[in-house]
Amino acid sequence: MYTNVKAKLFILGAAIAMMLTTQSTMAAERVGDPYTLDTCAVSGKGLRAKGEPFVILVEGREYKTCCSKCKEKLEADPSAFVDSVDERIIKQQAKHYPLTTCLISGKPVKEHGEPVNLVVNNRLVQLCCDGCKDKFKADPAKFLAKLDEAVIEKQDKEYALKKCPISGEKLGDNAKNIVVGNRLVKLCCAGCEKKVLANPDKVIAMLDAGKVTTEGSSKKKAE
Repeated sequence: MYTNVKAKLFILGAAIAMMLTTQSTMAAERVGDPYTLDTCAVSGKGLRAKGEPFVILVEGREYKTCCSKCKEKLEADPSAFVDSVDERIIKQQAKHYPLTTCLISGKPVKEHGEPVNLVVNNRLVQLCCDGCKDKFKADPAKFLAKLDEAVIEKQDKEYALKKCPISGEKLGDNAKNIVVGNRLVKLCCAGCEKKVLANPDKVIAMLDAGKVTTEGSSKKKAE
C-alpha cells in the first residue's frame, strides 16, 4: 500500500512539474520590441563576434548576448545590466525619435530641461516630466500606437530603401509598414515581418547605410 501511495505521489508531482514547465514556456514570450542593439547586453562587444547571439527573455523583455558565458551572467543577475542596455538604446533611438512633444501632455519634451527618457521593453519613449510616466504606464499600448503613427509619418518621407530588406524584392505601393526600435521598416509582405523581428540589428544597419545588402536579403539581391 505504501508503495502505491508513493507511486501516486510521484506521478502527481511529475504532472505538476510538467504543468509548471508548460506555464513557464507559455509565459516566455517577448513583450514589446525585440533587442535592437548590435552589441552584447553584457559585454558590450559585437553581438555576432563569436557566432549567432543567444536570446534571453527576462519578464518578457528580450536581451541578446554574444556567448554562453554572458548569457549565464545575465540570467544570474539581469538587473546588473539593465541600465547599460537602456543607455545604449537611448543613444541608438534618440536621434531617430519622431516627436518633440510629450506623448502624454502634448507639451515640448524639453519643457523642463532634457527629455525624460523611458525605455519600455527596448523602445525609447520621451516624456516632458516624471509625472507623465504613471499615465503612460496606465495604458502603454495606446501611447505606443501613437508613437508608431508618428514614426511612420515622419520617416516615410525620407525612407531610402527601395527593396524589402528580407526578400530583396522591389517595394511597391502596397508595402507593409512596421516600426521596430522607433525605425520605420517597409516590407514586401507580412510574411517578412517575423524575420525582421528575429534580427532587427541587421535591418537597422541597412537603414543606416541606405541600401539593402546581400547579407540581409534572403534572396541575396543587393541594391
